[in-house]
Amino acid sequence: MNQVTMLMALFQRESWEHPNLIWRIPVGLIILNVVLAIASVSFGLQYFGTENFKFEFNSQGLSFDQGGPGQAAATFFLLSYFLLSQMVAIGYLLSALYEERKDRSILFWKSLPVSDFQVVLSKALMGLVVIPGLYWLAAMLTFLLVTLVLSLGMTFLLPGTALFDGFLMAGLAVVGESLRVFALQIIWGAPVFLWVLLVSGLARGQPLIWAMGIPLLVLVVEKSLLSEARVFEWFYAHATPLPFAGAWNPMTGSASIGLADGFMAAGIGIILFVLTVFGRRHFHEI
Repeated sequence: MNQVTMLMALFQRESWEHPNLIWRIPVGLIILNVVLAIASVSFGLQYFGTENFKFEFNSQGLSFDQGGPGQAAATFFLLSYFLLSQMVAIGYLLSALYEERKDRSILFWKSLPVSDFQVVLSKALMGLVVIPGLYWLAAMLTFLLVTLVLSLGMTFLLPGTALFDGFLMAGLAVVGESLRVFALQIIWGAPVFLWVLLVSGLARGQPLIWAMGIPLLVLVVEKSLLSEARVFEWFYAHATPLPFAGAWNPMTGSASIGLADGFMAAGIGIILFVLTVFGRRHFHEI
């Protein structure tokens, strides 16, 4: 079995063990948003149809260009799903190695022909890439379906207007930049995400307290000895999602990573990954 096939099998295992975090939440959000869009269109059409409501609208002035509602809607869904995916990924990584040690299922998994490196790699990629990627796809699907519902409602209200194309093009204008920013987030957030995964593999109990407590201890030590907290501030900055670590404009792409900072984040991430593999190899069940 080659590495790609093995990783796909391990990803499937994670989807079986964490279905709520990986696919049920995004699917539920898609359904919820579409239902709300349908309900709002139905209510709006009924309201417009009442005799006490006078509706006057100039469809010629309606514009869904790149600076209009289409971009705003796409940005809202992409950013909100992205932030949710970051929280979900942290929650997943916090329990990814801890739970299998706690319920001693690690003994079963270690009996299979799968190396510790492959297991840790699959969990790291799931938290860093797969979960945010699935939520990004869910955001795009939500935007498309909600846009379709709303445009159909507006077309029924204003026959002859084609709103879907304008909305769609405005949304797609955001997609490319959002992919760039979210890809940079993999490097930017790697130290924090892999730190959480390391704690999950080493903690004897309460991994959340250990994951947050040790950085706070570093803060106290730095403030006491050096009167400044460069290490903690760097860690805290990388714990902040990249779109909020700087001024982010989805059209101009002002969020970026400095070359030196990017190399440092990647280097620390690799070190934490190696330590996590070592920990899984030597720290078994709790």
